[in-house]
Amino acid sequence: MNYVIRVWTESDIGGIAAIMCSHALWQHYGVTLASATIRLVELFAAREKGWVVENDAQQVMGFILYNTSTFGNSGYIRLFGIQADATHHGLGQDLLRAVERDLRDHQVNRLVLLCTAWNHRARRFYERMGFEKIGDLPDWIQDGTTEVLYVKHLDRG
Repeated sequence: MNYVIRVWTESDIGGIAAIMCSHALWQHYGVTLASATIRLVELFAAREKGWVVENDAQQVMGFILYNTSTFGNSGYIRLFGIQADATHHGLGQDLLRAVERDLRDHQVNRLVLLCTAWNHRARRFYERMGFEKIGDLPDWIQDGTTEVLYVKHLDRG
């Protein structure tokens, strides 16, 4: 599979919103195309950092949005998703590595994220990528749903 990873632009909002509203995780939180679009416009206007992965037809197949201001001198992955039919091709690893390179270049030494506890596939991915579970946060985003806080120390290689 051929693909390119690049910094996200405002024109990527529709493709990212489409991925979000088609995924069971975001459906669990009530995300629709309209609500995803509104949130992404807000994040773009706030200069949230991000990368997209696109195929040869310049279609967005995955994305990762992050910042460096949520947890002190730590990067925080706000949103991360891969189109369902594009998983298992290394896109997620490559997007995550792009974030880690950017953070290291800016002397940020930790990367944190929240992962929904029942999303076992994503949790295994993060753990394979070197993230450590810090703890559970019941009812953090939505009543009845537990989030898991993960951290990766970027200064450890």
